Amino acid sequence: MKPFEIVELGCAGCEAEWQIYVKNTPAASMYHALEWRDVLQRAFGHRSWYLMALDDGKARGVLPLVEMKSLLFGHFFVSLPFLDYGGILADAPAYEVALAAAAAELAAKRGAHHIELRQSFAAARCAEAGWKLRQHKAALVIPLNADPNTHWSGLSSRLRGKVRKAEKSGATFSVGTAEELDDFYRVFGLNMRDLGTPVYSPALFQNVLQFTKDATVLLVRREGRPAAGAIALRRGERVVLPWICSDYSQSSFSVNEYLYWKAIEWTCGSGDVQSMEGRFGSKCSGIPRFDRYSGTIGWHPVSNCQSSARTIRNMRSRSVAGKRCRLRSRTGWDRGSSGIFLKR
Repeated sequence: MKPFEIVELGCAGCEAEWQIYVKNTPAASMYHALEWRDVLQRAFGHRSWYLMALDDGKARGVLPLVEMKSLLFGHFFVSLPFLDYGGILADAPAYEVALAAAAAELAAKRGAHHIELRQSFAAARCAEAGWKLRQHKAALVIPLNADPNTHWSGLSSRLRGKVRKAEKSGATFSVGTAEELDDFYRVFGLNMRDLGTPVYSPALFQNVLQFTKDATVLLVRREGRPAAGAIALRRGERVVLPWICSDYSQSSFSVNEYLYWKAIEWTCGSGDVQSMEGRFGSKCSGIPRFDRYSGTIGWHPVSNCQSSARTIRNMRSRSVAGKRCRLRSRTGWDRGSSGIFLKR
């Protein structure tokens, strides 16, 4: 039986096949697209390894990986860093297993101590192979109706009152792109400081706006100053808000609730959008303030698969997919201990 290959995109020249596969796979997130490889590379400089399963020349699975080296967290691989989603997409369990094993082989050869996959679905075969599966985080998803009044009437009187309070205090909402980025980043930096979290470089957002499609800055101002903001991304029928922030000093004027409502209203008017994904956080942290007053919002669990150094060693010691698979990367051929071939 002819073996299928796991190729590393840097040498395979299969970018078009990757993009077509991601576009046609329902489980794919927008972050699987190759634009995000360029965004992360330009913003942070981390090395990427994009693995693809090819069977008889046809793409049957993909796994984007970024190699991280940190004094605080050590040396590891993640799919994908600084983003909510990534992980393995595969047409069949054999391809999923082969991609996971190829990632383990790569991590071991590079000296990494673990791999993390951030997925919108559980990778069953990874769990069976000893990966640690966690579902401690969730995304906030709002099914949308084209008429925003439907959602307005579904909000409690208390939340509608908060939105009106923000309007009466002089809050205004605007939609822009690069021209609004400085004001968004000013609020984002304040928000991260107040949370005690290191702030991302502005280069991340500059590259998001430059290299991704349909990226938009949503901004709330009050008294001429930025008070809350979000970056909105669109893929198909869903709008995602991966970065949302507000100035805590303005919280008494309900600018955060106002931002969420105006984002819903704006998304409803964007055309052919069926859902909006907002806050992404820990399920144990409680329901966000905006959600407490609305019956139209639901949680979508997110899977996090982690392999330890021990799991990596175990996967290397097993044969994979009946040795029907080989890994071809950017440097030459070398047989790995798992029966996968690494090109060196």
